[in-house]
Amino acid sequence: MGAMVLATPLFLSSCSSSDDIADNPGNTTGEAVKTSFTLSVGLPGGSSSNAKPSTRMSDTEVQSTGNFRGIDNINLIPFAKTSAIASTDVRLGSNITLPSSATNGQNNVYESSAAKGTDHATVYANVSVPVGTASFLFYGKAIDNTAATAITSDADKHKFGTLTSEGLTGEPAAIKFSPVQIYTAGKADDKATTLADYLTSIASTKITVDGADVAWSATDNANNTIYPLYQQFIKIETGSSASVRAALQTIYESLKNNTDAMSKAVITSIKAKASVSDDGVVTLNEALQGFPGNLSTPIPDGCALVKWNTTNNKFEANLSGTSTSGQMTQRPADLVYPANLQYYANTTLKTSDTDQSSAYDGSNTWTRILEKYTTGTAVGPTTRSVALKDQIQYAVGRLDVTVKAGASTLNDREGKAISLTNGSKPSFPISAVLVGGQKQVVYDFTPTTTTDAKEYTIYDNAVPAAWGTTGVATDPSTVNHTLVLANAASTSVNIAVEFTNNSGTEFVGKDGIIGKGAKFYLLATLDPSSATETEKAKTGSQVFKQDFTTTAKLTINTNTGTTSGGSTVYDKGLANAYNVLPDLRTPKLSLGMSVDLNWQTGMTFEEEFK
Repeated sequence: MGAMVLATPLFLSSCSSSDDIADNPGNTTGEAVKTSFTLSVGLPGGSSSNAKPSTRMSDTEVQSTGNFRGIDNINLIPFAKTSAIASTDVRLGSNITLPSSATNGQNNVYESSAAKGTDHATVYANVSVPVGTASFLFYGKAIDNTAATAITSDADKHKFGTLTSEGLTGEPAAIKFSPVQIYTAGKADDKATTLADYLTSIASTKITVDGADVAWSATDNANNTIYPLYQQFIKIETGSSASVRAALQTIYESLKNNTDAMSKAVITSIKAKASVSDDGVVTLNEALQGFPGNLSTPIPDGCALVKWNTTNNKFEANLSGTSTSGQMTQRPADLVYPANLQYYANTTLKTSDTDQSSAYDGSNTWTRILEKYTTGTAVGPTTRSVALKDQIQYAVGRLDVTVKAGASTLNDREGKAISLTNGSKPSFPISAVLVGGQKQVVYDFTPTTTTDAKEYTIYDNAVPAAWGTTGVATDPSTVNHTLVLANAASTSVNIAVEFTNNSGTEFVGKDGIIGKGAKFYLLATLDPSSATETEKAKTGSQVFKQDFTTTAKLTINTNTGTTSGGSTVYDKGLANAYNVLPDLRTPKLSLGMSVDLNWQTGMTFEEEFK
């Protein structure tokens, strides 16, 4: 999903005409005065015109270079309260409507293209504001492809992020923003079931000896010398096409030189729905390829699981979130898209009985503009201009991730050395970041405190193109930006990075062999207790905080091993690579508006993968 942002103020003022005042001399609280609103985005010099090109959900989508995408879905909720609005407060009236302009043609939209002059101003005329209004809740989101048009494709939801909102026409206590689930199917995909059935057919391999069947599962049988391999085979849990192919490649290579009947029979079972090239490469038949990428909303390979049913002696597609060994895994139903770029303000007003439109001339600062609003702090019958006192802020946080290796060669759990390059290509392309611990947030974008609140994991696959073409190197990667909802204070967050093993060799990780061409995952924990006292003071000990950037500089440990008692243990870096993505939701693992487009620096973590 975005690099540093410069401050980008957005101003909004309201002005009523003298004719309106004359026509409505006795306005009382709750009645409306007609106003005009002036919106202005003051982009800092060079921030948008000189912004570097972006890739996918990068700088442009998260406005990390100070560019302004405009705002739609604007909700302005008026209150009579003269201080900060609480969840228990009651609104003064209906949401304020900002009328359409000739540029955008939609209500409650401010398009960046509508800006005029060096102060990027645009005017909304004939806007009704209730007399007595002293404060506002402001909500809006950055424009995606088209103003006031919802995105629908999986690719766009990853690119821009998405959240669902509710209660914006009610009281603050009813307002909520929730992550959007990626996988909502109630049953396994047909291709997932077909892959599971294929694995079952291999596990069910039999030979005939002296007129009697001997199964691959037969124990203590002289005609089945490869029973230990069967025991390993039925422990397979990764059910993606790539992972199944990688597992079968490993089995084929272990059996291809055997001369016994059972080994030959297992190879025959593999070839029933796969081909083997002259140089020994296993390729699944076309009908079995492409899962889970074939889904309309694809999930990570590490969530596409199978599970051996010991009662029925068969593989089944597994959506349960529990592995064969009982380990909690990442349920597809708990995967969500990144957050989108939301704006929020909880602000009082400054008013003027004089039209202040001329103040927005491109040279005045926001402070100077506010100094002109001297009449009061609530809208009255003679009010001609209104300004939101506080700047509108980003309502979400941002996670910036870089990845590098500790050395040009990394060791696996058995001490096997793996180079970062395979010929001229990277051994470990990077394809996604996953972020655990996301919850629904309430009216002020703080996480809900409901004890049974569901936790989700963001799956951000809109990563920089260089992550795939360059892969892991000894220098830090390009930065990936993920928009996130704020989390609770003093709460650790687990993240995972998805890689592909293109090293040309299999290696041993945390939960078994990482096959050639298979996806794998390395995990890291962002623990706020490790932050500096200065960082904690700024962020309130939150890993993710509204309007703040959290930086995670991740390193894959070289894993040189620890020698004790004459033996060397390799338990870091690639030794902790997972085939199956663990559950990341818990830490139990190895109108005058001013929008500040300046991401504030939050916590920085320099972590080795766990």
